[in-house]
Amino acid sequence: MENKHLIDLSVKYGLNSEDVSKLVSVMYQIGVDDMDSAEFKRVAGYICGAKLIEMPVEELIEELRRKGMIKS
Repeated sequence: MENKHLIDLSVKYGLNSEDVSKLVSVMYQIGVDDMDSAEFKRVAGYICGAKLIEMPVEELIEELRRKGMIKS
């Protein structure tokens, strides 16, 4: 893991390597593939802050849609 933002999130929210992998996977699935972008930081921060990382991926993505965090 080399991305500073991912390291910060993992420390702040106590994410293990599986959580970080899931977070990155979800971000790619919603079309946010630039880990240095403001959108990546905003959405990833929301997922971790709202403790959504434990949700199944499909439910997590639907929750992001409901909250207006992502389009489509």
